[in-house]
Amino acid sequence: MGCGPGLYSLRLAKRGANVIGVDFSPTAIAYAESQVLPAGPPIDYLVADYLHDVLPGGFDVVTLIYYDYCALSPEDRHALLSRIYSMLNPGGSLVMDVVADNAFQETGEQLTIEERLMGGFWSDSDYVGIHRTWVYPERRLSLDHYAIVEPSDCWEILNWMQYFSPARLVNELEEAGFAVRTLTGSLMGEALTDVSNDIGVIADKCSSGER
Repeated sequence: MGCGPGLYSLRLAKRGANVIGVDFSPTAIAYAESQVLPAGPPIDYLVADYLHDVLPGGFDVVTLIYYDYCALSPEDRHALLSRIYSMLNPGGSLVMDVVADNAFQETGEQLTIEERLMGGFWSDSDYVGIHRTWVYPERRLSLDHYAIVEPSDCWEILNWMQYFSPARLVNELEEAGFAVRTLTGSLMGEALTDVSNDIGVIADKCSSGER
């Protein structure tokens, strides 16, 4: 889910997995497909919105990597977990990561206006970038609002980020029918502590009788 340019899809396929990558960006999917070598492991890619479009099923593992879950509203998170539950085989697993509560303590409101903001990340052409961060402490939520002004265009990006305690994450997963097997400090596997900025999780699909 949210495979982007296929960085993880390709690595999983090289380890022997049968992989389908899903992303709503045709540009990202086109790049991912260009990286699949004729002599390499096959990967199927699908341009789709994982919240709304029809998706295949019968998976042993579904991954949701690099904080996709944190950008969704509570209603969309619940809907996505329900979709993933239905896509998994009995006993299948969801692997994902979220931003931990500890990282919220390091997030503050700020305003930056800079030529070629973030070192030219947003465009190959000259531009001025405006970055404003808003923080909502009562909801453990932040918003990064970017406005990019190019010579002939102006556009904006709204990047919401929900921060999670382990208890909140476990509760949302259990409500959707998952049993949490492992919580770590990231998907690299280090131990989860009070100063971890990330939470990696492996959660298994429970049978209907266990929900």
